[in-house]
Amino acid sequence: MPKPSQKVVALVCAAGVGSRMGLSVPKQYMKLGSRPMLVHTVRALSAVERISDLVVVVSPTDAYIDEVIPLLPANVRVLRCGGRERAESVVNGLVAAGFPGDAWVLVHDAARPCLRPGEAGQLIDAVLTDETVSGGILASPVADTVKRTDENRRIVETVPRKALWRAATPQMFRVRELIEALSGDLIGITDEASAMERLGRPVRIVQGRTTNIKVTEPADALLASLILGDTAVVPVRVGQGYDSHRLVEGRPLILGGVTVPFELGLDGHSDSDVLLHAVTDAVLGAAALGDIGQHFPPSDPKWKGADSRILLEAVVALAADKGWKVVNCDATVVAERPKIGPHMPAIRASVARCLGVSEDVVNVKAKTNEKMDAVGRLEGMMAQAVVLMARTEA
Repeated sequence: MPKPSQKVVALVCAAGVGSRMGLSVPKQYMKLGSRPMLVHTVRALSAVERISDLVVVVSPTDAYIDEVIPLLPANVRVLRCGGRERAESVVNGLVAAGFPGDAWVLVHDAARPCLRPGEAGQLIDAVLTDETVSGGILASPVADTVKRTDENRRIVETVPRKALWRAATPQMFRVRELIEALSGDLIGITDEASAMERLGRPVRIVQGRTTNIKVTEPADALLASLILGDTAVVPVRVGQGYDSHRLVEGRPLILGGVTVPFELGLDGHSDSDVLLHAVTDAVLGAAALGDIGQHFPPSDPKWKGADSRILLEAVVALAADKGWKVVNCDATVVAERPKIGPHMPAIRASVARCLGVSEDVVNVKAKTNEKMDAVGRLEGMMAQAVVLMARTEA
């Protein structure tokens, strides 16, 4: 007898619409951070080394998948053969994929983006090393007290929870056996494991993380984003900026894009707007785009005498291209002289225009250095800025 194959493949079910989410798109395409949920899910599975082939099953009428395909790993196949029910989608996908009948397949929900590759690896190892089972599933033990009720939601009994588990995915079985199990009467069948159980096939539980949640209700999407917790999904970022320039004769003093009357001006390659330079660095910091010197090097003649408002607007546009918009800005100018207070309304308005936000979310403060250090001796000025940015839907 030939030895059964140890080939491991995967199938992601993404043919549903997720009507309970109340979205204008199927829930697998909702954004978690910068990426659709389906992309997070597929990337987690594609990172499992034992999986040699991965397919995503979508509806034949899916109008959204073409925009997502470029975001998926190159070796992932998309099959437009999903059915009206999950079981039909799984069977159609297994057949269309051309998987060998004796291969092992991990079936996973598109709406479970928080799976970790290591969990799937543990499931594979547990099933392949246990010859007494026909497959296995990831699950987590029930931690809450479970109540059974009548039709009026009155408690009938407390169910012992010692041997209760919450089934999750992936669920792993032989391709041929799973097709057989899902091809009959599906009344009462809620997942692949229940179909195999009906055939009398033993299925093993492999304990997974409780954070491998299924996104079903709107609040689940926020929880999934927090669980994923990487830079792609964290919805806000903070950037900090700092700059300083010497005061010299023969130069205009420009702060926040506003010319302030004074006998001295700030020295530098551009217009030396110390305030806007600090704000620019804060925007770059929040968007993880480096610093102002990288984008506008002082060694480049192109930027000699450059208007810092133009530089800041360019950086805000770069951040927007990466999906970040300014929420608010708080900045401080440290200068012994001149009095900046009378010019503050114009400065705030100018900074707000550069950032593309309302003046209501821009704050600029002026401080002296109490005659201490170089700033206190009127040798220069410095500025600090903090910018909060939020993820856009772009």
